[in-house]
Amino acid sequence: MKIIVLNGSPKGDVSVTMQYVNFVQKKIPQHELKILNIAQRIKAIEKKENAFREITDEIRSADGVLWAFPLYFLLVHSNYKRFIELIWEREAEDAFRGKYSASLSTSIRFYDYVAHNYINAICDDLDMKYTGGFSAD
Repeated sequence: MKIIVLNGSPKGDVSVTMQYVNFVQKKIPQHELKILNIAQRIKAIEKKENAFREITDEIRSADGVLWAFPLYFLLVHSNYKRFIELIWEREAEDAFRGKYSASLSTSIRFYDYVAHNYINAICDDLDMKYTGGFSAD
């Protein structure tokens, strides 16, 4: 199974969030987790249509999507929110439609449910099959 991990941390691969994703990958080596550093690369994703298309092509080829992010003031980072806006601006909803999805957050577990509800709503709007979320601390 191929799972696309949409990394919402501006710290990229060295973030605490990605350390949890690396742990998950070790626990389920039979599945491929492909990490895409969304929040860290948002400027290039915004400016280069090709960069955004590469991301949506990866999502189309995947079986599922893991929305992984740290919490910033009860919600996802603004760069992550910008990526979510781009999905509709560039009419790429079809890349997400019907995909299984889940969310993984890292924080001090203070109102994490707000961010998970937000991602759940995004998944509903994209007609994804949201399976739930996990808040790591």
